Amino acid sequence: MSANRHGWRWVAAAAVAIVALSVWALVHAARFLEGPASPPAQADLMVVLGGDSGDRTLTAARLYAAGMAPRVLLTGLEASPPEARRAYLHWRAQMMADAGVPLERFEYDAESGNSWEEAVNTRRLMEARGWHRVLVVSDPYHMRRLSWTWRRVFEGSGPEYSLVASSPAFWKPDVWWRDEKSGQAVIVEYIKLAYYLVKY
Repeated sequence: MSANRHGWRWVAAAAVAIVALSVWALVHAARFLEGPASPPAQADLMVVLGGDSGDRTLTAARLYAAGMAPRVLLTGLEASPPEARRAYLHWRAQMMADAGVPLERFEYDAESGNSWEEAVNTRRLMEARGWHRVLVVSDPYHMRRLSWTWRRVFEGSGPEYSLVASSPAFWKPDVWWRDEKSGQAVIVEYIKLAYYLVKY
């Protein structure tokens, strides 16, 4: 009987450990997505990824004003017709111009339809222009998937990249499960991350 009781204690301890780890992983899920972000550093180019509602654009404008990069590449709206992407690019350019970025400093990518294509087309542009480093600006919950994507695309190439996170007002990483918008962002991003890990 004592051996049997001892065995059940191990099962109970293992169950408690699994529950504790699951709770820890759930609580830190948003911070894990943010993980690969880094402070901005001097670069030849700053790329502001598509799908932006304005936070990425404003962050990029501040980075430009701080002298982090002399050129800005705006990428198109994901999963949209080319015409919509072009209009979207010019809306964002005007927003940055109003913040002090000269229009002649912009490059435009209306071809990319997802994060993978944005990385591929940015690398091609950098190699064609002889640029060495790019700052990649996106939302904090995109950082983990972008780290995977850009590392795969830039592996073995000359150009380098740094991931810089914007600061959306709605983003609550420490209590994401209590906030509808943050919760939706985390869940959708984990689905996208799983898809990218399988596809690329």
